[in-house]
Amino acid sequence: MSFLLACGLTVLIETPFLALWGYRKRDELIVIVCANVFTNLLLNLLLWRVPALYGPAVYALEAAVVAVEYGIYRLTFGARRGLFWLTLAANALSYGLGLLISPLLWK
Repeated sequence: MSFLLACGLTVLIETPFLALWGYRKRDELIVIVCANVFTNLLLNLLLWRVPALYGPAVYALEAAVVAVEYGIYRLTFGARRGLFWLTLAANALSYGLGLLISPLLWK
């Protein structure tokens, strides 16, 4: 899957998910999109440049993505209740759907 396609799918999955949980203001949506573009492109660039990181290391990198996104959201939105778990859920949904969709995109 190309970098831009993976990034686009991440944004299309995580942004509406977070919007469903109340993050609907224009500024909030901009932060969510920018955080996802930043972390997704950085992660995929790292995996492309260091293929040995595929496998179990991907989970550690995904955890780092959750931590970075949570940090961005917390700095921007404040210490809202359940924000970490919401960030984790959005990333788990995105990662899981990506695993399901990617074989269909490579047919």
